[in-house]
Amino acid sequence: MDVKIWTLDPMKLAYVEHVGPYTEVDQAWGKLCGWAGPNGIYNERTRFFGIYHDNPEEIPAAELRSEACITVDNESDNAGVVKFKDVPGGKFAVTTHLGPYTNLAESWMEFYMKWLPTSGMEHAESPCYEQYMNDPNSTKPEQLVTLLLMPLK
Repeated sequence: MDVKIWTLDPMKLAYVEHVGPYTEVDQAWGKLCGWAGPNGIYNERTRFFGIYHDNPEEIPAAELRSEACITVDNESDNAGVVKFKDVPGGKFAVTTHLGPYTNLAESWMEFYMKWLPTSGMEHAESPCYEQYMNDPNSTKPEQLVTLLLMPLK
């Protein structure tokens, strides 16, 4: 597993919350993208993140908390279910998952169970991120690129 240590800059996010199985977060994405597209929110700097607050090995699937997020320059008054927050950035271990989203759990397990214990690093008490590098609507599942970002102390 190829892992790099990055320092992420602070960013402003527009997001929609999801509670339930992580595999069903596409509902939140539908709401977020349904707001962002018609409101002209996307630009060449827009980045797409999933934020995952809970360990699915410890929390029942129905109670898992996640957020579908995009970077934005400013908050909007007509956001409806979309919320906004500033994320402070910080130090992250980053690796790349290539392939379908259905295999992401395997990559996360390898990241946590194999890489982290031998890395000399310590997980920070903040959520993990996934950064989606291409569009799942126009990219074959086996060609999807997802960055896995683990916060570090």
